[in-house]
Formats: sequence, C-alpha cells, structure tokens
Amino acid sequence: LLIDIVLSRQLGPEGRGLYTSILVVPLIVTSFVMLGIRRSAVYHLGKKVFDADRTVSAIMSLLFITCILAIAISGIALLAIHPKGLTWPMAILALLSVPVKLILVYSGGIFIGNEDFKRSNLQVWLPLFYDLLGIILFVVLLKWSVNGALLALFMANLLVSSMSIRYLAKQYKIRLSWDNEVIVSLAGIGIVYALAVVIMQLNYRVDILLLQELSSMKEVGYYSLGVAISDKLWQLPSAIGLVVLSRSANVDDISRLDRDVAKLVRISFLIVLVSALLLWLVIPYLLPLFFGIKFAPSIGVVRLMLPGIVMFVIVRILSGRFAGSGQPKLLIALFVPVLLVNIILNLLWIPAYGSLGAAMATNVSYTIGALGILILFSGIMKIPFLE
Repeated sequence: LLIDIVLSRQLGPEGRGLYTSILVVPLIVTSFVMLGIRRSAVYHLGKKVFDADRTVSAIMSLLFITCILAIAISGIALLAIHPKGLTWPMAILALLSVPVKLILVYSGGIFIGNEDFKRSNLQVWLPLFYDLLGIILFVVLLKWSVNGALLALFMANLLVSSMSIRYLAKQYKIRLSWDNEVIVSLAGIGIVYALAVVIMQLNYRVDILLLQELSSMKEVGYYSLGVAISDKLWQLPSAIGLVVLSRSANVDDISRLDRDVAKLVRISFLIVLVSALLLWLVIPYLLPLFFGIKFAPSIGVVRLMLPGIVMFVIVRILSGRFAGSGQPKLLIALFVPVLLVNIILNLLWIPAYGSLGAAMATNVSYTIGALGILILFSGIMKIPFLE
C-alpha cells in the first residue's frame, strides 16, 4: 500500500502508467517461460516423486535455462510493443528484474512443496519492504522517476533471491546437471501448469496491454492504481490458495480436504464482501487523501471492479485445489473462453470509456470465471453448489 502511495504521488498518472506498461510484458513472458515449474515443484516435492536433492537440483538447472529464455523473449516483446516513453535504461532494468524474479518463483515452489510457509511468506513481504526503501531513496530523494522505481524493484528482488539461493544451498545437495528423468517429469507436468498460469495472467493483464494501445498512458495509470487498490482485498484468499495448493499435493484424506476448501471459500467470500462494501463507501475520501487528487478518476475504476474482485475470491482459492491435485487442464479449458470474453469486451469498451471500460470488462470476465470454477469444483468434488 505504501509503495502504491509513494509511486503514485511521485510519478503521477502518466509515469505510473509507463511503469506498469513496462513491467507487464516481462511478467506475462516469464509466466510462460518458467514452464509452470513452481507448481510442478510443489506437486513433485509434496508427492515425493523423486529424492528431494534430485528434484531441487533439476529445478535449479531448469532455472538457469529459463532465465536466458525469459530475458531474450521479454526483450523482443518489449521492442515489438514498445510502450510510449520507454527508454533503453528502463528496458535494461526491466529485463534485469526477470532472472531475480524467477529465482524467487522457483525457490518459492520448493518452500511451498515442503510446506515451509514461513520462508515462502518471507519471500513475499521482504522484497516489498526492500522495494519501498529503494523507492524512497531512488524516486523520492534522488528524483530518478520511472528509472528509480525500476532500479528499486530490481535491487529488492536481487537481495532476497540471493538469500534464497544461499538457504537452498545449505539445505540440499544441489548439482547443476541434466537429470533427464526428473527434468522431463517436472517439465511434462509443468508445461500444462505454465499454460494455465499464462492464461490466468493474461486475464489479469491483457486489459493493461490493450489500454496502452487503445488509450493513453494516463488512463493506464488510473486503471493500474484502481487494480492495485482492489487487489489488496485478495491478500487473504491468495494466502489460503497457496496453502490449499500445498495441502492438495501432500494430504491423503481428499474428501476432508474438499470440505475444508469449501468452508474456506465461504468464509473468505464473506470477509472480502464486507471489506469490499467498506472500501466502496470510503474510497472517494481515502484515495485523494493518500494518492492525490490527480488520481480521482481511479475512484470509479475501484468501485466498478469491486463486484468482480469479490467473485474472483472463489478462483483464487479453488485454482490452488485443482493445481495441487494435478488438474491444471481444467483451468485451461475454463479460462481460455473467459480470456476471449475479456479481450472482446476490452476492445469494445476501452475506446469509448477508457479505464472504466477496462474495469467493466474485468468485472464481467472475473464473474464468469468464478461461477465456472465453482460449477467445476461442485461437480468433480461432489459438493453441492449452494454449499
């Protein structure tokens, strides 16, 4: 929240829009290039498919390969899309953030697979803490604008990824070699996970890509702030989703797990619903106070997105259940049509309504996705829809 406040006040709508546009391309590319290894790692370590040292060594070997691929493809994609205002220093800093982010993703999969949630959580909040310190130094004090924000992000991820590598080196006997049996198994399951993750990421990010093409950077700035505020309501469901992902790979009593997951969906939905109602009431007063009057149009974005944000709580939790049980194909089958709906509605509504059009499209696609995954869970896990 503090990062969002400081960046918005320092960069303004256009600067924030440029910062978001630069990072969205590497984020989507990285989601695919990492081959779904994070979730595949959770599955392999949880089910103890191979010896832990072999599995972790294979993951680290794949990390080296995917880092090279991700940097190359992200560079080409940035050149092709070329957000308005992009400079070479910005592009280089964005690309440098790719390998350090991949280290966090891969090592996070190892921690979650071993149900080491304390260390997994550390990897979530510690980079944000360092990022905030970097933003204060490079953006607020040194006035390096978007370059400073990108440098802060890179340095934060670099520090924490270095810590993770050192920890894993102490815990496991890591050998960087081509262990064909383990790597083929990881990638075989991981590729399907990768497709599922990319489709989910595109559902979150395609609106930003379309906004920068069909509208202005200022509209991207309004929209990205609205999304950042609304997404804060997902903190609890996202944390629960990670636990469900890990338990799905480790637990034996599947029936009990599904009942617990259904209960978690109900509780989380109610908590986020109440939180969303409160946010809807206070956002006209809090947003100008924290982020400045320049971002007043983001109030409408937040309010428009809240119904979809509440509904998508269901997806944040249940997607972990399907992924952890080795069923990512179901997520692909469901979210490809949802993505198409999202793209079509964005193309129709962004030219007319700008950031508000993107918010409306997100609302519809999130709701369709939530109802779809709820029906799937109900039918496959044999739990009544209303329950």
